[in-house]
Amino acid sequence: MVRVTVELVGTARLSTGKKEVSLVIEEDALWRDVVAALAQKVPVLVGQAITEDKCSLISPHQFYFGGRFITNLDEKAQLKDGDRIALLEGAC
Repeated sequence: MVRVTVELVGTARLSTGKKEVSLVIEEDALWRDVVAALAQKVPVLVGQAITEDKCSLISPHQFYFGGRFITNLDEKAQLKDGDRIALLEGAC
């Protein structure tokens, strides 16, 4: 298990009132698993930034990590303890 921080930007921050959220993720998690963990931790994002089935992001929301936008949620996230992920709206 790894602990990561998701920085909330734009409407995600406004609707939650939080700048960031800590998540505990399996080491071999896919990005889709990160979405599910975020939905569980911050349910108000479901229907706004996260799809109702809790496995995808609603456009224009995207994760930004490691200097790139994450476009394939079925890709292995390869996260390490202490990593930071941004939840952005589009190519901010």
